[in-house]
Amino acid sequence: MTLVEFLEARLTEDELTASAAIEGTPDWHVFYAYRDIKDGDGHYVVLADGQRPTAEQAAHIARHSPARILRQCEASRVVIAEFLRVDALGDLPGRAVAETALKQLASVHSDHPDFDQTWL
Repeated sequence: MTLVEFLEARLTEDELTASAAIEGTPDWHVFYAYRDIKDGDGHYVVLADGQRPTAEQAAHIARHSPARILRQCEASRVVIAEFLRVDALGDLPGRAVAETALKQLASVHSDHPDFDQTWL
């Protein structure tokens, strides 16, 4: 599996997971007083029960809403497209820079069984 194939597979997984989580609007917001998380339509995504989630956990969940993950996937796809473009042009210095960026994007998935440790 190439670096590009690996990244595209992870992005597809992230997009599918984020899309499956959308019931209302994809942007989520945390209500700190209650630790509840609602989508932009006001529907509950997480309804705090007792001490969980903590305010910090609720903030993390809301910050990584489906909308943000989908934007992040699109940005990563732009980096992949740039790598493929400079590679096709034979731009070796540009390819090296873009490949470094791809390796950094892939590194967040270093615990995945298909991750190649040589990409670190």
